[in-house]
Order: sequence, then C-alpha cells, then structure tokens
Amino acid sequence: MTEILTIKLEATSLTTGEVSEWLNGEKHDNFYRPLSSDSRGLFSFGVHGAGEMVGWTGSTSTDRTFSVSIENDDFMFFIEHGTCYDLATGCIRHAITPCTGLLTRADRYSGVHIHAGSVAEGFCVPRSAVNAALTSTFERLPPVDFEFVPLQDLTAGPAAHLFKLMRFFRDEICADQNLVVSPIALTSFQEMFCLLMVQNLPHTLSDTGSPVQTIAPRQLRRALEFARAHIAMPITITDMAAAAGVSVRALQINFRRFLDVTPMAYLRQLRLDGARRDLMTATPSATVSEIARRWGFIHQGRFSQEYRAAFGVLPKYDLGRSYEKNRRAAS
Repeated sequence: MTEILTIKLEATSLTTGEVSEWLNGEKHDNFYRPLSSDSRGLFSFGVHGAGEMVGWTGSTSTDRTFSVSIENDDFMFFIEHGTCYDLATGCIRHAITPCTGLLTRADRYSGVHIHAGSVAEGFCVPRSAVNAALTSTFERLPPVDFEFVPLQDLTAGPAAHLFKLMRFFRDEICADQNLVVSPIALTSFQEMFCLLMVQNLPHTLSDTGSPVQTIAPRQLRRALEFARAHIAMPITITDMAAAAGVSVRALQINFRRFLDVTPMAYLRQLRLDGARRDLMTATPSATVSEIARRWGFIHQGRFSQEYRAAFGVLPKYDLGRSYEKNRRAAS
C-alpha cells in the first residue's frame, strides 16, 4: 500500500524505528492532512515500493535534524532537488546537493540535518540483489566490507542515468495502485538495475577486473534453449548464465560476439514474440494492456512502440485480427 502523508516533528529526534512504527500504525484520515498549526513548519514524506525495492520522497519548510539507526545493510541512494542536506555516516558528513548524490549502506547511515526548502528523494536497493550481480560479474563472492564510492555526480555519467531508471520504477511501477506489477517485469528490472550498478559505478572491486571466458557453442545453445523454454516465467540473465554454466559477464560478451545482441535484448524479443502469439489467439475479452503486463511490459506506450518496431504493426491491429477471426468462427 502507498501512503502519502505530512507529519509533525517535535524538538526531540526521531529514529527510523519510531517513524516506521508511526507509518505502519492504524490512523484516521485526519492524520494525513497538512498540520498548519505546527510552529516548526511542515515535513512531507511519501514511500512507494514493489518487491524488495523502495523509493521515497520528502520535503521540509524548515531545518530538521534526525538521528538514525538502521540494522540492515541494503544500499541507499540519496538525492536533493531543492537546497541541500547533510547526511552522516558515522563521524563522516556528506553534503547532498542537486549536483551530488550519495550512495551508502543503510547500516552506515547515522543521522541527517535537512535544510529549509529541501526537496529530496531516495531509493533502497536490496544488498542480496547487488551481491548476486557482483558474483555474476566478477565470478567471486564480494568482500564483507564491499562499498560503492559514496558521492555520485548527478550532472552526467552513469549515476544520473541510474537515478532516471529508479524514478521510472517509483513513478510508473510503484505509484500506480491500480497497476498489477508483473513478476517478470519486477525481476527483470531489479536484475538489470543491479548489474548496471556494479558494472558502471566505482566500488571496491572496480580495479580488480572481471575474467571473461570464451564460451563453447553448446553452452551458448543451452542458454538460448533455456530462455525459450522458460520465457513465460520471471527468468533473468543470471538464470541463463547458470543454465549455460558460465558467468553473466561471459554470457553478455559472447552474446555480443556471436549474436550481436545482449542477453537482455534477446529475452525482450522472446517476450515480444510471446505477447504477439497471445494477441493473435486472444479471447474477445482480452486487452492489449493485460497481455502486455503478462509478458512483463509495464508502459503500454513503450510496448506499442517496441511491438511496431519488431513486427511492423501496432499490437491493437493483431488483437483486432484475433477478434475478427473469433467472430467469423462463431458465425
């Protein structure tokens, strides 16, 4: 469930546990209205999540200070659009501005001073998913002290693109309460995002390099056969690599070398093919959006564009052909 709310902060600091308890408690509608009587100003906070990935937004009209204690070690992104805020990881303070974001482990986050006029957002990515991406890419278990470089340039480069992806996840996938999130879409997005993180953002293992092996034709064939046999399920590139007995990095490079396509693009084409089969054999009650979601396509406009690029027609055309065929069969 999504909750958009405005809360009043007292002079004493709040821990994340106290905030979490407040958010999860049963409250009347009046709790979600702006509290104009608060002499210290307003503080807004909204959270959206699907699966293990979470996005949040917040703003304040006055300075605020929190002490924080989080026990899990998931990774957290912090971004600012208005003024700035100072976030502490132990004894180190990081200034977060519209040009500079922060990426840190949740258990290192110990406090924050938010400046008046701050408009912030953030994202949380599960440590387990990042570890899986690291293991697949570098063919080794990540060290216990693994870290990303904390400060991230938001004006250009990979971090800026990753934040755009997370905003899409929050706004298009999580925020629409009427949207049924496909397991295929959620699994694919999480794997793609974590692979992009570990392969593009600087971190502890960046300078170690990842071994890349040339895979045998039979291994590539096993990956292709596995994908075709399980395409209706929420399989990932990691699953394909495991079926072939190679690393994700090796699979990516050898797909490029022998097929001139990425594994992700190959999976996407198979899912487009599956969606087309369903459209052309659909029952009269079926809709394009329903079939698109079934195959992991969340944004119907983008699905229509990709469908037309692949098959030369819009999906509604093939669905219309199915309707016409059913009508003729019934007459």
